[in-house]
Amino acid sequence: MPATTPGMICGHHHLYSSLARGMPAPPVAPTDFLSILQQVWWRLDVALDLEMIYWSAKLGAMEALMSGTTGIIDHH
Repeated sequence: MPATTPGMICGHHHLYSSLARGMPAPPVAPTDFLSILQQVWWRLDVALDLEMIYWSAKLGAMEALMSGTTGIIDHH
């Protein structure tokens, strides 16, 4: 009889960031947290529209499901 395990829970995720994998590197390497926000995440925030956020979140959710994660707490 095969074993069944419960789904995993992700307690911290940013589903909208799935599309960040295709972003070019920032022109200057960030050296602190504020620089990372300014050069990476805030650039992504202003570039995404509602449809892009929808598909990015859907991609992140599907990847989570495929790896056994059935619950996500999103921070966006």
